[in-house]
Amino acid sequence: MVITKPYGSWPSPVSAASLGQDSGIKYDFLVKFDQSTNTVYWTKCVNEEGGRIQIFSQNLEKPSETTAILPIGYNCRSKVHEYGGGAYTVKKNSLFFSNFDDGRVYKIDLSHPTNIIPIVPENRLCRYADFSVDDELQYIICVHEEHIENGTPEDVVNKLVAIDLLEKNLDKAVKTIAEGNDFYTSPIINPSNDELTFISYNHPNLPWDFTQLYQANLSYENGLQVSDLRCIAGESQGESIVQPRYAKDGSLYAMTDRNGYWNLHKYQDGDLQQVLAETIKIDQCGPSWVFGFSDYTPLTNDATKILCKSKSSLAILDTERQTIVDLPTPYIDFDQVQVAKVGDTEYALFSALSTTAPRKFVAYSLSDQKVVKILQDSKSPPLDEEYISEPQEIRFPTKHGFGYCYFYPPKNPEFKSDGLPPLRVMLHGGPTSRADGEFDRNYIYWTSRGVAIAEVNYGGSTGYGKEYRNLLKKNWGIVDVDDCCAAAMHLAEIGLVDREKLVIKGGSAGGFTTLACLTFRPEVFKAGCALYPVTDLKLLLQEGHKFECKYLLGLIGAYPEEEQVYYDRSPTHFAQNIICPAILFHGLDDHAVPPSQSEDMVRVLNSNKVPNAFLSWSFGFMDGFLASLSKALKGSKYLICLSNDVFFLRWTSAVHWISLEEIF
Repeated sequence: MVITKPYGSWPSPVSAASLGQDSGIKYDFLVKFDQSTNTVYWTKCVNEEGGRIQIFSQNLEKPSETTAILPIGYNCRSKVHEYGGGAYTVKKNSLFFSNFDDGRVYKIDLSHPTNIIPIVPENRLCRYADFSVDDELQYIICVHEEHIENGTPEDVVNKLVAIDLLEKNLDKAVKTIAEGNDFYTSPIINPSNDELTFISYNHPNLPWDFTQLYQANLSYENGLQVSDLRCIAGESQGESIVQPRYAKDGSLYAMTDRNGYWNLHKYQDGDLQQVLAETIKIDQCGPSWVFGFSDYTPLTNDATKILCKSKSSLAILDTERQTIVDLPTPYIDFDQVQVAKVGDTEYALFSALSTTAPRKFVAYSLSDQKVVKILQDSKSPPLDEEYISEPQEIRFPTKHGFGYCYFYPPKNPEFKSDGLPPLRVMLHGGPTSRADGEFDRNYIYWTSRGVAIAEVNYGGSTGYGKEYRNLLKKNWGIVDVDDCCAAAMHLAEIGLVDREKLVIKGGSAGGFTTLACLTFRPEVFKAGCALYPVTDLKLLLQEGHKFECKYLLGLIGAYPEEEQVYYDRSPTHFAQNIICPAILFHGLDDHAVPPSQSEDMVRVLNSNKVPNAFLSWSFGFMDGFLASLSKALKGSKYLICLSNDVFFLRWTSAVHWISLEEIF
């Protein structure tokens, strides 16, 4: 019998403890395949080992167990750009990785995996990422970032270097091969071993603004020689070129948004040419926040075919026929797309996103067109489908046209309620990022209790093309705020949620938008939760790290010429407008958004007697939660109120108290 209980009070099979048991497949996920041994490698955060990044492997040729490569004491993570990524590579049974604690690059001969040796000098001020190894295992070409003690973003130097793998004197092992620009990324060596391609760009641009594609010739007489360095694409287009790849036949591909969307292009006749006759009106790749993203790859069996994303699936793009054919899969999106040839069989390797289950890392037979092996799955217990709320993408009207959100309605087969459910609006970070509409156990925690979720892809989000992405140019704190409020109000107007029970949560840039909504649109939401939020734009401009230190010039305006705009859009200066409860979280070691951003906001909230709570912690990690929140917050006596009148945080004893771990 279905029982009637108020929304938000339904008993659920999803416990708070279960949310922190498995780190799952997240942004640190990086896949490599070693053709010489038919072995696939990938990275994963291991919560029970302090949140370190471990490298795992499995042989695809024969049945084998998953093997963990790195012993305790090593952590495969880079700090380049603070966000890292691209922290290892594998070639001919040799593995090279960046170690988080000391920043050094190490080599492991996988025939003797306990022998781990450094290949660069000891210097904690130097960082390395995005490795490319030549065929003879003589050199690694990679991104190098050097800091100085107590330096500023202007003091940080980024360049491309070659690490000499045969040099015994490590002080002589690192050689600069490209410098002078602010940023370098994606170095790749062609199959003939005689050509280097990479991406470079300068402030105030970020990878999704304006990048350039470079090439240089390589020779190996008297050591590695780099010559004829030249820009081959993007010099005057004002386009975002990302993810260059060589096919087996030497053809060069890249994604670029010169036609309005990140679509696949081939370098020929002295420029990048769109592979398909017509532009696919979706972004076929995402923004390059970290190194190592892979949203497409040329096939091994036929270099004229590309494994990539279409509008709705993973697909095979035929570059000669200019056709794209979807592959049958049960998934909605795909990350870390790679191919692996084992014997005559070619596999697609990818992180698979679904609306009904956590991300999986799978091997997909391209000939049989089906998943043949799950290499990494969630450790969380599976949920009965009757409790899983699948999202619906909803387009809603905005001041600039239309915005998009994924709506997850309440779902629990044992309970129902009268009236309309409360809504929890969720905001992605970035702000140049997006929500995917994938399964999230944290969301099921809420929907199975009778709380609706809406993930908002406000103007400025990726996936919908350059024009939509650029809506935030000079408009951060306006377009995003208007869109998030419009999404919540639209869902109420069409009868999906209760207008009087709207709350909002976001992290980092999403935390800024959360607090901006509470500050500048106080009539919309009843409470807010901000994780490591931006609260003072001027301070962020002054305190930011090199990668993002000019980001606000595009999102807000020139500084100091438009200093007043920075002031006017900063929630901390107008916190007296906040009339509802708020809770803030911040890591003390966060270099992307310094903790002073939250501390200053809380002081203002306290002085204005606004109900609030603040929790800070020190994990040794940067932006975001990389360790288990339920462990870190266990026993904290803050609260969440699931009462019918306010539905969220209350700073009072006359409510139902539970530990803070249950907020997420």
